[in-house]
Amino acid sequence: MEAVNDVPHYVSVDAWLSRTGMSRTDTYRKLGEGVLKAKKIGRKTVIDFRVGMAWIESLPDAEIITK
Repeated sequence: MEAVNDVPHYVSVDAWLSRTGMSRTDTYRKLGEGVLKAKKIGRKTVIDFRVGMAWIESLPDAEIITK
């Protein structure tokens, strides 16, 4: 597990996608809704990783049903 100091504050969109498994479409949808926060550095969009991970942690646990 990463130490708190090792968690990046901002990540590229591609890094966000690979770290979270979210789709690009859902990521931009959540950015548009204001759920995810981002900044522009020139033409590059970077996502606030800590805010994004806090949002993911706030989601309910998945209910897995087995037969």
